[in-house]
Amino acid sequence: MTSRERLMIAAGGGAVDCQPRLGWLTSGEQTDGSIVDHIDSMAKGGRESVVLVDVANPFGLALRRGIDINKALKDDPSVGSVVLDSLVDEVRQRITVSLANGADGIFYRLHGACPEHCSPMQYGGHYLERDRELLSEASDARLNVLFVAGKEELYIDFVSDLPAQVFAWDREKTRLSAEDIRACRIGAVASSDPSSEIDLVIGFENYLDNLEQPNIG
Repeated sequence: MTSRERLMIAAGGGAVDCQPRLGWLTSGEQTDGSIVDHIDSMAKGGRESVVLVDVANPFGLALRRGIDINKALKDDPSVGSVVLDSLVDEVRQRITVSLANGADGIFYRLHGACPEHCSPMQYGGHYLERDRELLSEASDARLNVLFVAGKEELYIDFVSDLPAQVFAWDREKTRLSAEDIRACRIGAVASSDPSSEIDLVIGFENYLDNLEQPNIG
């Protein structure tokens, strides 16, 4: 069984010869699938392993740029909505170009679904449906992973039905087990929990808190 076959079959809930591993290309770990910042169009076809492009969601993009999007939406909803729409369009472009350049799918880093960034009303009212829209538009990709970023008390009930073949999270930071996630999510999961279908290799400390997302031009 090749690395590609192992990861794709596990993502679909099938039986594999061993637990596949997914991690960042910069982690130095041997994995069956790599998460990269961008993909060159020359990389299309012929790969033995799966390649996903790391994509921060609109809220994560606002965090990276120091934009207090919650405040903008509260102070002037019409102006805040324009800013949010612009962020959504930028994320959409990144997804479109990444898939056109040969990525197998996206590693969608969803920020905001946690109390450190938003109240449940803020995330559910402003961002949830934007995340759903973007993931739905990317649903034809071979493999998409939804990673819910944050520490404890993630709003799992809000995001549990978002479209992606694999649901992922940071087990150590959230203290959530695969069993906890499966209580509200159907399908394959990826984390450091040994009972997950896919082993998510963080690579190095706090990588997932790094909101850098380079231009894709």
